[in-house]
Amino acid sequence: MDIKQYKEVLNAAVRHAHEHHNYITEEKYQEFFAPLELDDDQDKLTRNYFTELKINFGEWDGTESDDLPFDEEDGSYLKFYLEELDELPQYSDEEKQKIAKAAVEDDDAEAKKKLINMHLKDVVDMAKLYVYHGMSLEDLVGEGNIGLMMAVDLLGTLDSVDELDGFIGKTVMDAMDAAIERDGVDKNGIDAILERITGIGEAAKELSEELRHDITPEDLAKETDFTIEEIDEAMRLTGNAIEGLVKPRV
Repeated sequence: MDIKQYKEVLNAAVRHAHEHHNYITEEKYQEFFAPLELDDDQDKLTRNYFTELKINFGEWDGTESDDLPFDEEDGSYLKFYLEELDELPQYSDEEKQKIAKAAVEDDDAEAKKKLINMHLKDVVDMAKLYVYHGMSLEDLVGEGNIGLMMAVDLLGTLDSVDELDGFIGKTVMDAMDAAIERDGVDKNGIDAILERITGIGEAAKELSEELRHDITPEDLAKETDFTIEEIDEAMRLTGNAIEGLVKPRV
């Protein structure tokens, strides 16, 4: 298994699930991962990761889950923040369309301010999809709001007001994805395994080049802090495709 390619596909599949309310169909899962030809262990690892992120297999049924991993601080923040948002002006659908049109087509500064306020609750809803990655809700909302402001600043790149909602949603999610990647908060699941596999691969390549021959897991374990079990797991999950590392002949 090519770890870099696998991680790229995994991130794309998770993003797809977030865009669909943390749901992914089996058909879409296969579309993402079938080209990688995952074996049973790799497929199980991937599906377990989806489970850890509360990503469900199937079609979203239109209901929102209240089963969120909030601690007292997150819960208090959400309560008070939503109360603040409730005090903002409310607009009818017709008014929203006029504001969006003025912001996109006329570059109206006041309309842009209203547009930001109109989408603040949407940022909260998107942040809820990401809380299983380990970041606090407050941090996710903060990053999402930065993405929202960036999107509004870039409205001039749109060809039509019809692209507005999709563009804002994508930019907000991009900001949250970047924050999670930057902070490296998800180190308890698949990220930790992939990081370990990468470390083992780099160490095996370096040691085999130094010795000028392929090495065994036992050789690598003697020269590094990796255990035999960790090295064996890495070999299994990569289909024994770690450069310079071979299983000893029985």
